[in-house]
Amino acid sequence: MLRKLYRNKFVLFFSLLLLAMLIYWWAVPGPRVDYSADVKPILNKKCITCHGGVSAKGGFSLLFEEEAMAPTESGKPAIIPGNPDASEMIRRLTLKDPEERMPYKHEPLTKEEISILRAWIKQGAKWGDHWAYLPVENVKVPKTDGNWGNNAIDAFILEKLEEQKLKPSAKADKATLLRRASLDLIGLYPSDTLAQAFLNNNDEKAYEMLVDSLLASPRFGERWATVWLDVARYADTKGYESDGGRQIWKYRDWVIDAFNKDMPYDEFITEQIAGDLLSDSPTDAQYIATAFSRNSMTNDEGGTDNNEFRNSAVMDRVNTTWEGLMGTTFSCVQCHSHPYDPFRHDEYYKFFAYFNNTRDEDIAADYPLLREYNDSLKNMLNEVVNWVREKSSVEEARKMSLFLRTFQPSINTYSADSLNETAAIGNGNTSLFFRKDSRARLKDVNLEGAGQMIWNFYSNQVGGVLYLRLDSADGPLLARYPITKHDRWRMESVSFPVQKGVHDIYLSYENPTITGKRVEDFTVIFDWVNFQPPFPGKGEPGYETMHKKFWDLAKANVPTTPVMVENPQWMWRKTHVFDRGNWRTLDKEVQPAVPASLSYAMPENAPPNRVGLAQWMTSKKIPWYRGHL
Repeated sequence: MLRKLYRNKFVLFFSLLLLAMLIYWWAVPGPRVDYSADVKPILNKKCITCHGGVSAKGGFSLLFEEEAMAPTESGKPAIIPGNPDASEMIRRLTLKDPEERMPYKHEPLTKEEISILRAWIKQGAKWGDHWAYLPVENVKVPKTDGNWGNNAIDAFILEKLEEQKLKPSAKADKATLLRRASLDLIGLYPSDTLAQAFLNNNDEKAYEMLVDSLLASPRFGERWATVWLDVARYADTKGYESDGGRQIWKYRDWVIDAFNKDMPYDEFITEQIAGDLLSDSPTDAQYIATAFSRNSMTNDEGGTDNNEFRNSAVMDRVNTTWEGLMGTTFSCVQCHSHPYDPFRHDEYYKFFAYFNNTRDEDIAADYPLLREYNDSLKNMLNEVVNWVREKSSVEEARKMSLFLRTFQPSINTYSADSLNETAAIGNGNTSLFFRKDSRARLKDVNLEGAGQMIWNFYSNQVGGVLYLRLDSADGPLLARYPITKHDRWRMESVSFPVQKGVHDIYLSYENPTITGKRVEDFTVIFDWVNFQPPFPGKGEPGYETMHKKFWDLAKANVPTTPVMVENPQWMWRKTHVFDRGNWRTLDKEVQPAVPASLSYAMPENAPPNRVGLAQWMTSKKIPWYRGHL
């Protein structure tokens, strides 16, 4: 009886199992369809042109899963997971009427393509992740029949050769190996001494010795820096109508030096993306590394909008970062979601926000510039900064160092507004010009703790007086400053009582000595202004000496290199999505972020600035970084 009962249960169990398998085979015919490998190529080739993001004909988009499964203009979704016969997409693909059949006015899909799409929907229309943006996993090194090769990469090559029934090429002779290695590593033929040393060396490690010698050559850095400098747009000029030159050769030397020192890849990337943010007082080399992002074009033509071309420069940095460092075309996303990659339109501007708060503003002078002191001036700089630290605070010392090294964060006077009829913005839209009785406003200036305005200007007229007023053209007088005549650009300080808060500053200029036709002459040209506290320690021993050293440093004629410097908080810009890429048509505000499809690689507690961006770009989880480990 028990035997019969167990036998019946056994039969019942396998009957149910067989039934379940038959139901599965009926519901999911054939092998599983892979979205990324089987379905997406069909959609990209035959459907995306009309049904992708901006071109969502009939309200049907196949860019992202939620769009593909959403109701169309008919009020119903075109894809019903699990039911291809009820899916409008399949119906329209199989119609005979050319006016209704999709793709409209194009060749119909093949039976095989329709079969794949039908099976995919039958199996639940499961979406897939783009293979290129998934975390890289360790791959098992293949076992091969031969013993050819020296490393794991050779094992993969040999496996493919064996699949094609091919054999590796014969080993080259020593002279050929010498020529190949030298041209590849240093871009030159080897010296006669090096060549003879290798050709006459019968040691089994002779080739390794040759390679080590070539890697030790300074020519190695020069050879391989050329590849990176192409990525960094180093050979480009400032571009646009005047196509001026740019002094940025210090960055070239930094790249060469990085290769010759065998700088780790994560440091190489991090310093170029965020060298200016890595400490309170970055080294000259860290600043110069950020010139990677300063090779974007600058438009010096008069009549152009500086903010338009500043935005263009930021876009260039975003696109270069993606294409050069990550091997991905991202520029499409500035106008619409990517038709092939998992990047949405607003994600472009979230990434844009990482670069949107730097001090450069499409200025002809290429500000901000790192001022590179010689050793004696560096010692003087350290003295001044230490004095400020002792007489004021660590924060004021940091600000002093930043100012003397970069003149930042200064206000570029092209941004002045409320100009009256005798004031103008000129000189390639980068300077403020005053004639007699001119007036202009600098809006929302942080005057907290400020007691002087340091300004860079030109004036060759006698009798002029500059007035600074608070919050209105006839507001409280902040300072009155007589301007002496000098036929050169110069830097001077306008002192006033220490202030608090944020104010509008109204600048006005009067000169009773100018009469007649000379009233039309520009008599004062502003370049930039900087508001800061009075030099500390007044009245204490050594003050006059240290104050003089401050001005000696500020006025020193030293080499400069365009670099990245971040805005202080009071000068931060908001970042908005540009509707269809138009910088004048602002959509929602966004914060710095990487695309959601790659956010898994963002380290915890990464700051929302270029340092955090560099941490993400060099994360061991990110697909393109694993190739450099």
